[in-house]
Amino acid sequence: MLHTVLAALGLATCIALAVHMALPYRARSSVDAAVARLGAWLQAQFDSAVGWRRRQRQTRAAALEAQRAIRRARESSSNGDGRPEGEWDGNVYRPKSFEKPKKPH
Repeated sequence: MLHTVLAALGLATCIALAVHMALPYRARSSVDAAVARLGAWLQAQFDSAVGWRRRQRQTRAAALEAQRAIRRARESSSNGDGRPEGEWDGNVYRPKSFEKPKKPH
């Protein structure tokens, strides 16, 4: 059974290649372009079917890394009791370290 199916597929491939070689140049070019488009579409469908897990994992990793960065920024700007050392004027933060006079060079 399997041998018969494989033989039939091989024969169909040989016939398709023979017909392709017998076609004029313009027809052969259009057939090649259509096969290329079909191949690109099939590859896109396969990538979208397989790639959803990768995209989901990357999205989850990016969200986790963003939360870590936010936590690190909050911890570095706090003085231990959870409040930053400085003043907030609206949404502008002026840390106490900016109030120190700068030494001349």
